[in-house]
Amino acid sequence: MYDEIIKLIENAGESVDFAPFGEGISEEWIEKAEKRLKNKFPETYKWWLRNYNGGEVYGEEIYSIYGIDFDSVIGGDIVYINELSRKNDKEFLNKIVISEPNDSIFYFDISNGLVNGEYPIYEYYTKEKYANSFLEFLKRRILED
Repeated sequence: MYDEIIKLIENAGESVDFAPFGEGISEEWIEKAEKRLKNKFPETYKWWLRNYNGGEVYGEEIYSIYGIDFDSVIGGDIVYINELSRKNDKEFLNKIVISEPNDSIFYFDISNGLVNGEYPIYEYYTKEKYANSFLEFLKRRILED
């Protein structure tokens, strides 16, 4: 499953702007972010963070960990975005927002906990399930042009 997504990213050209494979964020930063948000991340998302850490698909950011103190970071850092979302709307307490392209909000539904190491991903406004895992989410985002 990882080999397929690596090839898809490599073949996407300028449509995908991630760090080079293997230049992701450290496990220490992932653990700090999980602790700060009081939730574990799904396994495939952690794999992506460790290997790519962040970037954009068709110019739309997928939230990552910036590796900057969480009390001073702003922008598309997953901790910053989710602390802000939870502060502004209690409905986000059972969600981890991962991307906000165009007029959409994609989030991990954490309300039922991790199932086989993953959270399903939903689109906020339609309430429709978008993907069963982060890798499925990435694949759909890359293939949807």
